[in-house]
Order: sequence, then C-alpha cells, then structure tokens
Amino acid sequence: MKKTTGKPGRGKQQKSKGGYYFLGLVLAAYLIIFFFKPGEIQQSLMKSGLLGLRLLPAFTFVILFMGLVNYLVSPQTVSKYMGRESGLKGWLLALAMGILSHGPIYIWFSFLKELRDQGMSSGRAAVFLYSRAVKIPLLPVMVYYFGLMFTIVLQCWLIIASLVLGGLIEKLDSPVEP
Repeated sequence: MKKTTGKPGRGKQQKSKGGYYFLGLVLAAYLIIFFFKPGEIQQSLMKSGLLGLRLLPAFTFVILFMGLVNYLVSPQTVSKYMGRESGLKGWLLALAMGILSHGPIYIWFSFLKELRDQGMSSGRAAVFLYSRAVKIPLLPVMVYYFGLMFTIVLQCWLIIASLVLGGLIEKLDSPVEP
C-alpha cells in the first residue's frame, strides 16, 4: 500500500461555510441595530469605509506581490527553500523574512497560505509570524526606554522562541508514522 505524506483533503480544499455564517450574523446585527440607532450604524459604516480605503493600497500591494511570486516562483522552488527538507537555510530565511516584513499581520496571512500551498512548511510559517515581533525600526525607541541590555536580551529571546515554536509546530504538523 502506498504511503501518503500529505494531509487528507489537501488536494481539493474543503471550503468552510463558517465565514458565510459569520457574515450573515454581522449583517443581521447591523440590521437589528439600524432600527434602534440608525445614526450610529451610519457612523460605523463610514468609519469602516474609510478604514477600507486606507487599507486598499496595502491590499493592492500584497495582491500584486502574490501574483508576482506565483508567476516567478515555482512550487518546487518554495519547497526547496522553505519546505521540510530545506534545512537551516529555510529556518533562517523564514526568520529573516519575518523580521524584515512590515505592515499589519493579517495582510501576510494570504501570502503565507499561498506559500504553504506551494510547499512551505508550517514550522517556517510559524517562524515568520512569530519573528515579526522583532521590529527593527522600533529598536532605537526600545533602547531609549528600556536600555541596550534589555533590548538585546529580549530580541535574542524572541528570535530563539520563534525558532523553538516553529520546530514544535513542525513536529505537531508532521505525518504520524504507523
């Protein structure tokens, strides 16, 4: 019997209807509140629209970036540099990408999903997400408020913790041997 290493259902993604239920619940809540406080609903929708307009450039950038990555990078390349068999260079690349990434974290979720679909391991994705806690532009402010030694120790612990947690995620996500 042939052993499979992938997750069940990974070939054909099962779409969850939870998102549609949540959207329906939010719309129903807005409709109910509209009857009691229409002015506040209008203000809420205006703020949401303005937030959407402010986020539009970031979403546009990420969508274009994902398209460029999909066009230029093959799944074999992603698997080679960020997959389970990538070794130390995959861990360091995920760490560096996480530290250097900027912007809201939810912007990166769809990009990481694309990379995972192309062969990036879950552990490397976890390292990327966790290492985003290291904020290079904010290091001078942290040194000013907390001192150089605290900043160095904290950043080292964040990097170590991201690698340890990525390794744990990798172990938990690996296929179980019979």
